[in-house]
Amino acid sequence: MAHSDWDSPYSPRAVRIHIVHRTGAPAAQHPFLGHPWCLRDLDRGIAWGVLATPSIRDLLRVVRGQDVEEEINSPRYLIGSTGEGATRLRQDPEEPLPLRQLIFLNRDDNIPAWLLANNGHDPLDLLVLESRPEDGDDLDETPKPPNARYPFFDRDVWDESAGVEDAP
Repeated sequence: MAHSDWDSPYSPRAVRIHIVHRTGAPAAQHPFLGHPWCLRDLDRGIAWGVLATPSIRDLLRVVRGQDVEEEINSPRYLIGSTGEGATRLRQDPEEPLPLRQLIFLNRDDNIPAWLLANNGHDPLDLLVLESRPEDGDDLDETPKPPNARYPFFDRDVWDESAGVEDAP
């Protein structure tokens, strides 16, 4: 059961996690655009969790705690959809979302923005976009986004969160 900070004004939220392993995926116009959130094979790539507190640490606990067929090694992006984007996903789950309906989750202050951009009734939608296997540890193989406006998720933060799922 997820631990909640009962003094917080935030309520625990269900998170529907869409996991995209980019093995063999066609090159997108940008590393985070052009990916369908819902895969045709619904038994793969979808998971659920509970975000108990509005923090990147708790979000990483939720993502790392997933028991999915292919382990999540190192996400390139963690992206939340806005409420408008979640509505589009329910209407046409295979259609990629436009940039204006995406919230990049890199820091603690991104999490409350994600929560506020969604109503409190529907689950939050999270896209975990994995690094390509050829990306490996050589970050120079995949060019960084122009002007560093949409930075890759920090691998050091991911690595440091390795024990988070066991923390109280």
